[in-house]
Amino acid sequence: MTWIKTWEGVVEKDWLDQLDHVNFLTYQRIADLASGEIWRRAEGSAESSPDLQFVMTETHVCYTRELRLGAPVEIRTSLIAWDTKRFHLFHRLESASNLVCTVETMNLCFDPTNRRVAPFPAAISSYFSSWGSSPDDVHAQLSIGRRPSRS
Repeated sequence: MTWIKTWEGVVEKDWLDQLDHVNFLTYQRIADLASGEIWRRAEGSAESSPDLQFVMTETHVCYTRELRLGAPVEIRTSLIAWDTKRFHLFHRLESASNLVCTVETMNLCFDPTNRRVAPFPAAISSYFSSWGSSPDDVHAQLSIGRRPSRS
């Protein structure tokens, strides 16, 4: 699947630090809005699903270019991988068609009632499988596979 637009806005004054630079955590915060949009769309495909949420367990942020106050920002997202309980997103933050930053997130399906990781309902799995493979221009740093244990 190609990139899909998941969020857009403009750089606001409260995004800036004392040096008029966009705070590093702001990139993660607006990417989190895009992740939330993906989850909202996935949940919308599962009309009778239990009250499930997603939790972010890992991020990787790569800063490329500075944003200025009032600059337009658009986030395009791709689903890199998913399994029965996890999904890996890759967000491209762009301004005026220029790449500004990438934010990868590893996420879990979470049942807030019993406070445990939960499997995706069939409709959410179907939604994720409809994405197809990730674009060729994604160079992910995170991996959904288990990491080898340290001895």
